[in-house]
Amino acid sequence: MIRAALRTGLFSLALALWATAALAASFKATVEKPPTDQGDTFELVLSVIGRDSLEPPNIAPLNKDFEILDRGKRSRMESLNGRMVEVNEWVLTLAPKRAGHLVIPALTLGSETSAPIEMNVAPGSTAEPPDDGPIALSVDVLGTPPFYLQSEIPVVVRMYDRVGALEASADQPAADGATFTPDGTLKRFSRIYGRQRYRVVELRYIMRPQRTGTIQISSVALRASIPTSPPGAQEQARALGRPAMPWLGGGFDSGRKVTVFANPVEVTILPRPAGVTGWFLPARAVRLKETWSSPPAKAKVGVALTRTLRLEVQGASPAQLPPLKPAETDGVRQYADEEHPEAAQVGGAPGAVAEVHITVVPTRAGSITLPAVTVPWWNIATNRAETAQLPPVTLQVAGSADPAGLVPPPAPAAKSAPKPQATPADDAPLPWRDIAAIALVVVIIASFLLFSGRRAGRRASAIPQPPERPVAAPPARPGRPTPTRPAVRRPVVIAPDERAAAGAVETACKAGHATAAYRAYLDWNRASGPGHSGTASARTPAMAAALHEVSRHLYAGEGDTWDGRGFRSAFAAERKAALKPTKARTARGLAPLYPKAR
Repeated sequence: MIRAALRTGLFSLALALWATAALAASFKATVEKPPTDQGDTFELVLSVIGRDSLEPPNIAPLNKDFEILDRGKRSRMESLNGRMVEVNEWVLTLAPKRAGHLVIPALTLGSETSAPIEMNVAPGSTAEPPDDGPIALSVDVLGTPPFYLQSEIPVVVRMYDRVGALEASADQPAADGATFTPDGTLKRFSRIYGRQRYRVVELRYIMRPQRTGTIQISSVALRASIPTSPPGAQEQARALGRPAMPWLGGGFDSGRKVTVFANPVEVTILPRPAGVTGWFLPARAVRLKETWSSPPAKAKVGVALTRTLRLEVQGASPAQLPPLKPAETDGVRQYADEEHPEAAQVGGAPGAVAEVHITVVPTRAGSITLPAVTVPWWNIATNRAETAQLPPVTLQVAGSADPAGLVPPPAPAAKSAPKPQATPADDAPLPWRDIAAIALVVVIIASFLLFSGRRAGRRASAIPQPPERPVAAPPARPGRPTPTRPAVRRPVVIAPDERAAAGAVETACKAGHATAAYRAYLDWNRASGPGHSGTASARTPAMAAALHEVSRHLYAGEGDTWDGRGFRSAFAAERKAALKPTKARTARGLAPLYPKAR
C-alpha cells in the first residue's frame, strides 16, 4: 500500500509538472537590434517556451519584404514562475528589401501563431561590396543624421569574401575626437550580389563623439590570406556562382597574403543647441506613461502604493535617457527602484525605453498632490525644444483605522458580520486553458488509480504461493504463522536493436526523407552504447557536419529537397567509430614543482 501510494503521488506530481509545462509553452517573435535603414541587417528570434519542436516554424511569409541571410537554432534554460524551463529559439538574420513601413507578419509553429511586428526602415545605401575584388572591406555609419555631441552612433564594419579566405583580421575603427566600443559579437552570413555569392562577416561598434565638427573615421585595414588555385579554377567557380574552395590549389597552404583598406568616412557632429540647459535628449518622439497598483483616490495612511513610470524615446540610445527620479513631496515617502534602459522598437522605429517602479507611502491623511513629471527633449525633426509631461496626481489619503497596526476586534454576535467583498481577482473566472488542464489531470489520475487497482487485484490472484523448500525452516513460534516470501516479478528489459535502427537510417537516406533519417539516427545512437542516450551527438567530424546539415534542411522548410548520400556516407564512418574500443588513459606522474635547469 505504501509503495502504491508513493508511486501514485510521484505520478501525480510528474503529471502536474507536465501540465504546467504544457500551459507555459508559448510561441513568440522578437527583434534584436532593429534596423536603422535599408542597408542594415537585424536578427529575428522565434522562441518556444517549455518544449521543443522538430519541425521548424513557417517562415515563408518573410520573403515578401525581407531577405533571409542566415538561420540557426539555439537552446537555453530560463526561470519561469520559480522553476527552470527549456527555451528553444530559431534565429534568423534578415535584411529589408525596401524602405518604409514594414511588417514582420504573424508566423506559425504548428497550431501556435506569433504576433506581427511593425517597423519603420529609413532609406539608406544598400550594403554591397565596394569593389569586385576577391575580398573587400567597408565601414558604414548607421542611423539618420543629425548627430549631436552626446549621441551614440552605431558603426558597422563588413568584410565581403568570395574566394574562401583562409584567415582574416581587421583593425578596429579609430578617429580623432571619438571613441569606439564593440557592440555584440561577429555575425556571419552568405549573400548573393549580382551573380556572385559572398560570405559576409559583420562586426558592430558604438561611436561616441568627444567634440563637435567633422570627425573622420580613418581607413580600416583588413589583412587576409586567400587560397591560391590553378588557372581557370577561379573562373569556373565564378561561373557556377560559388566561391573558390581552398583545396582547388592542391592542398591547404598558407595562401597568398593580401591587404585591403576601407574608404574613410566623415561624420558631422552638431553642438548642443543654444539655450538648452540640463539633460540634453535629442530624439524624434518622446512619450511618458504611468500606471498605479491601486487608485490614488483611495490611498490610506501607511499603505504603500506602486507607481510605474515608463519613458519611450524614438531615435535615441539607452545611454541618452534621463533618470526618472520622483520629486520630494511633503506627506509621502517615495522609494524608487533602479531603472535599466534598453533598446527597443518605439513607434515602429529604433529607440529606447526606461521603466522605474516607485513605492509611494502616505504619512498623513488629507489631500496630497504629487508634482508633474517632465522630461525636456530636443526634437531633431523640427529642430526645436519640447517637453513630455505627466500631469500632477492628487492623493485623497484616508486616516488609518488602526494606527498601531493591530487587527480590530470581531463584531458582536448579535449583529451579522458583513460579507467580505470579493476582489476582481477572486471574481475573475479561471482561464479556459487552466480549467481544461485541471480536468485533464483529474481524469488521467482517476483512470490511473482505477487501472492500477484492477491490475493489482489480478496480479495478487494470479501469483501462486512458493513451494516449501526442503531445507530447514525457522521454527514457528506459538501463535504466529510461518513467514512466507511472496514471488517477485522483475520487468524484462528489452535491449534496443542496433541493426534495425541502422537499417532504418539507410532506408530513409535512400528515400530522401530527412525527418525519418534524423529520428532513426537518434534511435541508433540510443542503441549504440552508453553515453549516447538518444541525443544528436556524434563521434566523428563528418557525422557532426551531416547532423548540422540535416538540421539546417529541416529548418529550411518543405520547398527544398534533401539528398541523403552525404548523410549515409557519414553514418557509415560513424558506425565504424562506434565499434572501436575506447583507449584508457595512462597515468602520468606529476611534473616537479621546481624543475631543475639543464
